[in-house]
Amino acid sequence: MRSRWLPVVESHGLPAWIIPDYWFLLTLAIITGSLLTVVFWSRQRDSRMASDLLFWGIPALLLGAKIFYFLQYGFPGSLDLWNTGGMSLYGGLIGLLVAWGIYYRVHPFPAMAFLDCVAPALGFGLFVGRLGCFMAGCNGGLPSDLPWALRFPRGTSVFFHQAQAGWISPQQDLSLPVHPTQLYEALFGLIAGFLLWKLLSIKNGEGQVFFTGIFWYAVYRFLTELLRNDSFGLHPLGFLTFAQLVSMILITGSLAALTVRRVPQGQTN
Repeated sequence: MRSRWLPVVESHGLPAWIIPDYWFLLTLAIITGSLLTVVFWSRQRDSRMASDLLFWGIPALLLGAKIFYFLQYGFPGSLDLWNTGGMSLYGGLIGLLVAWGIYYRVHPFPAMAFLDCVAPALGFGLFVGRLGCFMAGCNGGLPSDLPWALRFPRGTSVFFHQAQAGWISPQQDLSLPVHPTQLYEALFGLIAGFLLWKLLSIKNGEGQVFFTGIFWYAVYRFLTELLRNDSFGLHPLGFLTFAQLVSMILITGSLAALTVRRVPQGQTN
């Protein structure tokens, strides 16, 4: 989508950098999520611990996002793995939690309280990150005739998948109109971020905000996979996408965690 807007911007004598690209917005998403995590955590505890966790967590997030993308879609022949293929959001989340789990084994910290502060920050980071996906034209939706359906230019992932499916000619300039699933998810992230931020101030127990956020996103992601046109790759059960399978696991796990945390201490069956 960025390539579609650049000629308009440049024709008015404006610099190209005012239209951000995917990598700029991904970096901004990480910075936004990190800063908000530190801000939310510093209201309760020493911010230095949050900084240490982010220092180790962010590289693990990026590595996990890459590894899980290749596990889904296959490793490329090129040795330049970083600039080849995309990134998996669920892979990034798993990488982040694994890194923090290892850190916890060495330096125990109030993990659930910290993850509660991370949850709204992840929502706001998701908002910015999916705007990057929109600019890059990846993670696009199925064709649609809705008034807000959008066409993506040649060179984007949306265009490539439609040409590969035989829906359009590779020589034409724009794709068929599709669901702007990147904007759907960006809006979800913004709303979820605000709601989780409010919940953070009224939570009844540690872990409630984090597991609520995980449940919301897992339900959303399971459903939005039905509108996306990038569901090729690994299908573990033959009919569910990889993201839908992970979503089902997270829905079950987060509901179980929320239920357990609502049981009053000392009360058993």
